[in-house]
Amino acid sequence: MSAASHFSMTYREARDRFLQAARAAGARVNHHEHPLTGPGGEVLATDVARIGPKDARYILGIGSGTHGVEGYCGSGIQTALLSEGFGRNLPPDTAAIFIHAINPYGFAWNRRVNEDNVDLNRNFLDHTKPHPENPGYEELAEAINPRDLSPEAMAESREKMKAYAEKHGHPAMQHALSAGQYTHADGVQYGGREPVWSNRTLRAIIREEMGAAERVIFVDIHTGLGARGTGEMICTDPETADTFKRMKTWWGPIVRSTVGGGSISSDVPGSIPVCFAEELAGREVTSGGLEFGTVPIREVTVALQSDNWLHQNGGHKNPKAEEVAKTIRDAFYIDADDWKEAVTAQTREVCAAALRAFKT
Repeated sequence: MSAASHFSMTYREARDRFLQAARAAGARVNHHEHPLTGPGGEVLATDVARIGPKDARYILGIGSGTHGVEGYCGSGIQTALLSEGFGRNLPPDTAAIFIHAINPYGFAWNRRVNEDNVDLNRNFLDHTKPHPENPGYEELAEAINPRDLSPEAMAESREKMKAYAEKHGHPAMQHALSAGQYTHADGVQYGGREPVWSNRTLRAIIREEMGAAERVIFVDIHTGLGARGTGEMICTDPETADTFKRMKTWWGPIVRSTVGGGSISSDVPGSIPVCFAEELAGREVTSGGLEFGTVPIREVTVALQSDNWLHQNGGHKNPKAEEVAKTIRDAFYIDADDWKEAVTAQTREVCAAALRAFKT
């Protein structure tokens, strides 16, 4: 079967395919059930499939759905790898762990954020300390979150953001829009004020599944930034850090650091690598986001704005709910075989290189 055949169009379908592939591959499967349900009343869960010894010293983790709707891509890749027998010939003392739908609510409801409107990849920080400030977001809050989706309101939003970019530069504009904010709970890129369910659950999974490991590599699959079907391995450490140097050795030019502006991603607080570093302190941990491009950034921005507007105006009960859900899904998932084959092939290569790294 082609890799494209393992991708799905709903969370329920994606979960069923993933679990079937995991069991067929002989994986040990654990379920972490979410307290809420999906659009059809279905169970939501973060599922974990493990191939390899329980006490493995070396672990390769592959994650999907940190940003909900981006799970369409990550789940398809995970299912394809399992179906291809990726874990059949692991190096000695090594395990492969697939963490499916880290944010199952966002995945099921076609949202990038979770049930609390929280961007999970901005939530992994110490909430007892003052939260990071984002003055650019504060200045642009009304433009980023337009009053409605009329052509006039969206045009006004674009003009305000364009003026900000012309004054401060495009990196500053991207930072304002995507670096997270902790003051507008109903706004885009909200990081939350406390650890959310997916944060707590992922930490528990890391402790349970990876606590005995000496070396851990985690590849978190994302979409939405960059050229169509092209992957970048995002490192949140500076280029002088050992983590970046390891990643560069293993994966070459696709590795870029968010520190200093070399990445397609802004340097954001509270992302998943923080979680892995904290839960596996004292071990060699290499965690990065494998980001695949979809559509032009302007379309991605409109999708996020539309989704947030819907959230503030009735959510799934709004007559525009189905239209907006399709808009955001199409911004983060390309339903085309060539794209699916390309992202799977690149992930396959990244994971193979990670397993080779354990031999050195």
